[in-house]
Amino acid sequence: MANNSGQLPPQALEAEMAVLGSMLIERDAVEKALDALSEKDFYVDAHRRMFSAFKSIAERGDGVDVVTAGEELKRLKMLDDLGGMSALTELVNKVATAAHVDYYARLVKEKSILRELITTATNVVSACYNEAKEPTEILDEAQASILKVSERQTMQGVIEAKDLAHEVIEKIEQAHQRKQAVTGVPSGLKDFDRMTTGFQKSDLILIAARPSQGKTALALNIASNVVLSDKPVPVLVFSMEMSKHAIMERFIASQARVNLQSVRTGFFPRDKWTDLTNAAARLSEAPLFVVDRSNMTVMSVRSLARQLASDLKRKGKSLGLIVIDYLQLMRGSSNRSESRQQEVSEISRGLKGLARDLDVPVIALSQLSRRPEEKGRADGRPQLSDLRDSGALEQDADLVAFIYREGYYKRNDPTVQDKAEIIIAKQRQGPVGVCEVKFYHQFTRFVDADPTGEAEEGPPPAEMQETQTTFP
Repeated sequence: MANNSGQLPPQALEAEMAVLGSMLIERDAVEKALDALSEKDFYVDAHRRMFSAFKSIAERGDGVDVVTAGEELKRLKMLDDLGGMSALTELVNKVATAAHVDYYARLVKEKSILRELITTATNVVSACYNEAKEPTEILDEAQASILKVSERQTMQGVIEAKDLAHEVIEKIEQAHQRKQAVTGVPSGLKDFDRMTTGFQKSDLILIAARPSQGKTALALNIASNVVLSDKPVPVLVFSMEMSKHAIMERFIASQARVNLQSVRTGFFPRDKWTDLTNAAARLSEAPLFVVDRSNMTVMSVRSLARQLASDLKRKGKSLGLIVIDYLQLMRGSSNRSESRQQEVSEISRGLKGLARDLDVPVIALSQLSRRPEEKGRADGRPQLSDLRDSGALEQDADLVAFIYREGYYKRNDPTVQDKAEIIIAKQRQGPVGVCEVKFYHQFTRFVDADPTGEAEEGPPPAEMQETQTTFP
């Protein structure tokens, strides 16, 4: 219905249909839509009635789909009035996936709030023209009305302290009973896990370094350690720089401990073939997923991650970790950013939102500025101020880790060639400090520096040391 000016009220009809269509094809979408919207948020009466019917089905514990929705509307004697089964089918055809239901629901909610504000403001204007009440009384009612509209979006998710305290004390009790040093997803590096207690759900982890320091190698090492552990969890790797075949080549060479350059050229010892095929066999059975697209946006990353998470959930599994290589190769969701700094800030916030939304740790790799290599730096070790493009990276990240390899700067000193440091420069829930590790660049593999751990196998054979190639 048009207002007095002849304009139609704010509305998002396509988004309303997309919400309803998403609810018909995925159970998770039903929960998200019901959490975000109510019947009165829909502009079209038919959409309000359908949403109410879908809500009734869900509250009974039944699944919402075209068949159950049709039966419910038929029971309520509304099916024919709303267009019959063909109307429900049309809703399903409106969306290819339910991955964007949050975005659709937000559009619907925003238009609903705007319509309510228009109604409230119109009533205030009418009261002012009528002058039937004192100005102070009109002002007080206007403030109360606006506050009521505001509460529609701010009260959602508010939890009383008594409920929150009960939940937290239960978690503390469980931790006390388990007494586990690593409570999150382990990296496979003992000292690093001791300092971080593993990667925690909903955390954004930033691994940053100058080029050729090994950030991609570290991230892929962590991913392989997770999927090949005694208790593997699914890992999703987004590579915006390397192809999926190059990524898997690295995984296999690293696990087999075969020189990556010799694998690429084919000049590897014949007796290493068994190690390579065994590594490939293990990885083929691992819950590892790879996406190799360039110029991805946060929205496209979110969409693919959501789809995989939903698919895993239907199989009784949970996505355990997301790795993004690397942040500076991503694009913002729009082209309206005035600067690269603003665009990176948008990406940073989006990745933190992704971690919270899917409740999984997200590891994002990042380039550092040239400042660690500038004259005047005592040793070239990176600092938080070296994060490239945006201070939002430091702000949004829950954990920031830098890679520093002294041997990269002292290539003629054989005593430091395999030494590396993972510098924890920021950690919201834990200490900062340095973890000593070893980096075998021939295998693009980080291992524990502790002689009782994996590194006790010693350095690579002498024949492999002759052709040292640096890999990022």
